[in-house]
Parts: sequence; C-alpha cells; structure tokens
Amino acid sequence: MDFEIKIIQDPIPAAKISELYKKTYFEKYFDSGANDWGVEYTKWYFGAYHHDKQFFYSAWKGDQLIATLLGTPNKIKFDNELDFNTISLGLAATHPEFQRQGIQKTMLQRLIEDAKKNDIDLIYSFPEQGFGGNDLLKKHFNFKRYLKNQQHYIKVMSDYGRKILHEYRGLNIVLAKLLKLYDGIPDNKVEGGELRDGKNTDIGQIVKILNSYQKRLPLSQIWTEAHLTEEIVGAGRLNEMFDPPWAYNWKVWERDGKILGTLFIRFEMIYFKNGNAPVALISETCFDESATESEKAGVIATIVRWVQKEHPKVFTIQTTQPQYELDVYKSLKFIDDTSTYEFLALPLSTKGEAMNRDPKKKFKEFFIPYHR
Repeated sequence: MDFEIKIIQDPIPAAKISELYKKTYFEKYFDSGANDWGVEYTKWYFGAYHHDKQFFYSAWKGDQLIATLLGTPNKIKFDNELDFNTISLGLAATHPEFQRQGIQKTMLQRLIEDAKKNDIDLIYSFPEQGFGGNDLLKKHFNFKRYLKNQQHYIKVMSDYGRKILHEYRGLNIVLAKLLKLYDGIPDNKVEGGELRDGKNTDIGQIVKILNSYQKRLPLSQIWTEAHLTEEIVGAGRLNEMFDPPWAYNWKVWERDGKILGTLFIRFEMIYFKNGNAPVALISETCFDESATESEKAGVIATIVRWVQKEHPKVFTIQTTQPQYELDVYKSLKFIDDTSTYEFLALPLSTKGEAMNRDPKKKFKEFFIPYHR
C-alpha cells in the first residue's frame, strides 16, 4: 500500500488527529470508558505534554491521516549513575481500514533510524497486553520486557462510583458489589502543615523533590525548572479551554516553610455506552525523602476527600504512574484497573546497554514518563 510518512509539526492537524483517535482509541475503549478525543481536547493534550515533536510520525494516504506514532524525548537517570537520552512511545494508532498493512512497522523503523542519528540511548513503551503492540515491539524490533505487569490503580468513589460503573459501564452487579471492599473513602489526615495550591515560587523546591527519586529508584526522570514550568503552564490551559468539571489542579504539602510533597490532578469527562461521568487523574505523586508512609497516606487520602467534596460527580480517581509510591496507594485501597501493560525497552547505544548488565533485574519501581 502506498502511503507517505510525515513529521507532525505545529500547528498540528487537530481535526484530522481527532478523527483518527475517535475511530481508534475512543471506539476501542468505549465499553470500559473513553475520552472522546474532541478537536479542542486534542489541541490541549498535544500542547500540554508534547512540546518536542521531532519524533512525531504520521502516515498519510493523500490528505487522509491514517496513522500516528508519537515519540516523546526525555532524560532519564539510570542507577543514579548514567544519564540516558530516551524516547517514550505513545499514541500509536492506525485507522481500522488500514490496519495490518505494515504502517506502524514502517513508522517505527523510521523512528529508530532517526533516534540513532540523534544520540538516543533508549526507546521505551508501555503497550497494553492483548492489542498487538507488544508483539510488534518484541518480535520485530527486539524490545526487551523489563516488567510484565505494569498497571494503573484506581479508587472507586464509594457507592456513587460503583453505581456509575454498574449503570454506565455495565459492570456485573456481583463485581460491583465486590468493589465495596475497596471503595471506602480513607480518613487519614495530613500530619502537620497544610495542603495548598502550588505556585510559581514553589517550582525550585518541587524540582529538587522530583529529582531526589534518582537516588531512590533505578530509573527516574531528570527534571529541570524550565521543563516543569512548561508542563504546568501547558496542562493548566485545561482551565482556560474547558468548562467544569474539566479542570487542572496542582497541590503542594508544606510544613514549617518546607515543601514535603506535591501532586497534580486533572479532571476529564469519560464516556460509556450508557452515559458519561468525570474522572480524576493523579500524576507526579512525589514526596521528600524524609516523609513517612503514614504522612504520604495522609496527603493522598486528604486529596481523595477533597475530590469527593469539590467534584462530587467524579466516579473514580486514577493514577497511571504509581510505581514509585505504590505501597501508599495500596494501603489506601486503590486497586488495579484490570488492564495490564508491559514495560518494554530497546537500548540503542553502548550506554543504553547498561540496562542489561544485570539480566535478572526487574524494574518494579521507577519514575519515568508514561505517554498514552
């Protein structure tokens, strides 16, 4: 089949991307709950989290966008020793009429070739099991699996959340009742200090906390003040572009003048076959090294109660990056969302091959960007 590969550049073809993602991601996840990938949301998402588009590939047949494969560059610290230039793969989508024709394979081959020319040490991805991306990466491009069961974790918001899952998603009534074991709203309290909105003058302290994970985990993102500022400003445009319940919030835990924790929360509308309801998405849940598990639990539990009070229509809270504070989320009875992902990576340089120096090592804890 004849098609042309192009780099997606600003201004992005938002209407065409929206149309493609509606035919793929929206329809694929509609039964279990999906974002509708409207044009304005597409503009916001690409502007919020995808600033460097040099590895954003698209396939075209004439003027029809038929596929995308996005590679997002970032810097990772490995074993608090080596700095990796990496690319995170995400939003691989092919229009149903053009699937199984080698389009994704061709774009990925192009991406790998370009990555090598740009001194990229490692390409990684979190494909969902059961949808084919795993096989493409492992069988055709020799990506290695470094973790088999990477999952997202959710908190069902009490009886209301179970009702939404039963009535809108069509969750079996027996399973909905079983969720009662996990849907309780935790009552842990903030142990001293205050939980407040973040502000620009906090960014320096927040970057230090984010980067402290480089000493605590085998893989962790390298943050700069410029990068964090860019992400906060970009993601914050959600408040300008959409009406409630859509929203973006940044929370900080401060005690005795010192910031000890931070997290980001955004609210999006999720559509089911029988209705729609908002969800809260938590990212970058990070704490100072001195914070105890009990203190962390108090902060997150307080956020859960804040969501229930300020956004009572939210039916679940989800965290897609729990690997570095997973024990805290589990202690608050967050449960996995039943979808399973693999952490796959392809070293491209001698430095990147350091990932394999301990063949038995599993990366069960890490703090690296996840791009859907």
